[in-house]
Amino acid sequence: MVTKANPDYTASAVDLNNPPELAELLNQRRYMEARILGARTMAGLPAMENELADLDIKIRQSIDALGSFQDTELGMYALKQRRQSIIYSPAKIREYLPAKYAEAVIDEHVNEKVLTSLIKGGQVSDTVIPLITEDTRETCAYIIKAGVN
Repeated sequence: MVTKANPDYTASAVDLNNPPELAELLNQRRYMEARILGARTMAGLPAMENELADLDIKIRQSIDALGSFQDTELGMYALKQRRQSIIYSPAKIREYLPAKYAEAVIDEHVNEKVLTSLIKGGQVSDTVIPLITEDTRETCAYIIKAGVN
């Protein structure tokens, strides 16, 4: 049986410095997850899930205050991950793509799913992508895993 390696978020993590305080919070979360799994049929499950939700809030606040944490060996993560999305210009799409592709992806906005499919399928050349790109937008997502699952 092949075991899947834990992901390494080094390239996209914001302020990754593995503070020990987050390791302790993740250990608490791991313990809480184990308690929840063992107590599924017992009374009190909603209270534990509320405790877990409260702990996740505390972990997010700690990430913002202390920085991100990851231990790929144990599969423990408490990090804020940077995510970038490309924003395409309908005017530039019309200018640089063949008309049949431009009309397929523009519907008052660029249909990013269709355009991504065209890019992956090779119908849109890599040299054209910078020409049709208008801007990028960056969002962040929290990833919290204590290595149990």
